[in-house]
Amino acid sequence: MPFMKQKKIYILLTRTKTMVSRTIHLATGDSFTHVSVAFDGELESLCSFGRLKPFLPLPAGLVRESLDGGYFRRHQDVDCMLCAIAVSDAAYKAARDKAAAMLRHREDYSYSIRGLALCRLGIEESRPGHYFCSQFVSELLESTGEVMLPKPASLMRSQDVAELPGLRCLYRGEISGLQHGTGSFRGGSGLVGSAGLLYQ
Repeated sequence: MPFMKQKKIYILLTRTKTMVSRTIHLATGDSFTHVSVAFDGELESLCSFGRLKPFLPLPAGLVRESLDGGYFRRHQDVDCMLCAIAVSDAAYKAARDKAAAMLRHREDYSYSIRGLALCRLGIEESRPGHYFCSQFVSELLESTGEVMLPKPASLMRSQDVAELPGLRCLYRGEISGLQHGTGSFRGGSGLVGSAGLLYQ
């Protein structure tokens, strides 16, 4: 089935200028230090584990994110890459329903600072109710039964998510270039394929 006609899970990768992001980038050299997931092309369902208040790194937890609100509203020059992975209807529903259930009970989940540190050290640890962003997104993708992770979810960095097989890059540029989802851009690099070629 053609890619455009398949169900898609959208992955937004970013690298902000926050202290946490700068620290991760300096420690790893990764191009992207945060990852979010959405189940619609307009990115209205965008969610991840991150800061609860735009001005403060903590407290953090499971949050709905918006391109036009929160941190991104004040920092439209954030470098980002929007990708999508095609899955079956059943796999799409499984991941979407899992994310929705977690959001309904978001107070039961905490940001795992310890897990993030252990991930950097290559030490696997999975604690119920505790996640960092790339662990959350990786576990959702793995729950589809159609995405194979190269390592346990608790060891997946945002950069690892960006390099998953089957992930198709739709846009690369500043966050300001994404306006109301995948179909409308204000600038940036346009539609970029896995080989770095522009799709017309």
